[in-house]
Amino acid sequence: MERTHLGKHSDAAPVRISIVEDEPSIRETLSSLLGWEDGFEFVRAYPNAETAREGLPADDVGLVIMDIGLPGMNGIDLVRELVHIMPDTQFLMYTMHDDDHRVYDALKAGANGYLLKSSSPDEIIAGLQELLAGGAPMSTAVARRVINHFRPIQSRNDQGKDKLSDREFQVLALLAEGLLYKEIAERLGLTVGTVKQHIHRVYSKLHVQNRVEAVNKYFGN
Repeated sequence: MERTHLGKHSDAAPVRISIVEDEPSIRETLSSLLGWEDGFEFVRAYPNAETAREGLPADDVGLVIMDIGLPGMNGIDLVRELVHIMPDTQFLMYTMHDDDHRVYDALKAGANGYLLKSSSPDEIIAGLQELLAGGAPMSTAVARRVINHFRPIQSRNDQGKDKLSDREFQVLALLAEGLLYKEIAERLGLTVGTVKQHIHRVYSKLHVQNRVEAVNKYFGN
């Protein structure tokens, strides 16, 4: 697998990650990717929701990469169950499906991010890093669906727009499109540190903790 090395993580203990995926080749690809990248520890891969439901609570993982289209119980329903059993674990949906109802059902169920299987290895690692940094990674196509869903509401009700500065709104809009901090910095001609400061202020003003909450609250109110 060819990919650009994104650099080492800190000296902290690696983040333990398990995978729920029914396709053997994808399980192998993801487990190899996690084993190669510093800062992550691959724990276990499950081929279906039923075995994952039994095994995941004992895995002591900080993150689960979850397919949606599993045989038997689907990944969304599994996340809906596990978020109550594993409150300290984050769930990243990893699927070929980007239709509206699956995206919103997954986020409502408790998913912390949503990446498509068309994502490159670098995009997967960047998504995992963003998730662990407190963000909510979404593939660009998915993020655009989310933002487009709320635009009609925005046009009908502009209450709260004055909470954000023009620059903060620009940063939030690019976050909603799925751009990473570095990409936002390049788009707006800012440093990554400045982008992070804007994002911190956006979250503070809107009283939210991540990208999905910010988009829902700002464009949905």
